[in-house]
Amino acid sequence: MGNHDAHIAGQAGPGPGELTAWLEGCRRQDRLCQERLYKHYYDRMMAVIKRTFPDPDAAVTILNNGFLRAFTRISQYSGTGSFEGWLRRIVHHAAADYYRANQLRLQSETALPPEVEVRDGSEPAAYRELLQLLHFLPPATRMAVNLFIIEGYSHKEIAAMLGISTGTSKWHVSEGKRLLKEFLNKRNAPPTARY
Repeated sequence: MGNHDAHIAGQAGPGPGELTAWLEGCRRQDRLCQERLYKHYYDRMMAVIKRTFPDPDAAVTILNNGFLRAFTRISQYSGTGSFEGWLRRIVHHAAADYYRANQLRLQSETALPPEVEVRDGSEPAAYRELLQLLHFLPPATRMAVNLFIIEGYSHKEIAAMLGISTGTSKWHVSEGKRLLKEFLNKRNAPPTARY
């Protein structure tokens, strides 16, 4: 991979005018600019999605739907504020839509938390453990906890995204905190002696 390709893959940020040029190209539906933007933000947006949807197939579907929406609505980005923040909001809405469309199947796939091994070295250990334990929450609770605690959405915004009431959103966050605390307490409990 050449320097230019490494730059596009998100290992270095675009130059001052480069992001603007990519966005202008995307407004003209220039495929090369769309590809550069996609490759640059791929890893960051995938990390956002995988906090709620660890299944790789689901994550790629959500990511592609999110980028498709972003390219379709690129003219709505005014240039004020962070483009990455604007893109994240679109990706969160794509994730919420995926959840609503697959809610019954997702509810039946909830797993029980095993002994979680912390492997990723890019985040502090406690934060990595929290992100891994999120995967073992029921899907609706996981979505609400991620959107409220990690992404900073209000209960009103979460309710609108997931098609639930604000009270239900608050319940999911409260239940999620309780379950996460329970998971952590079980993990940190001293081993019981066997005689």
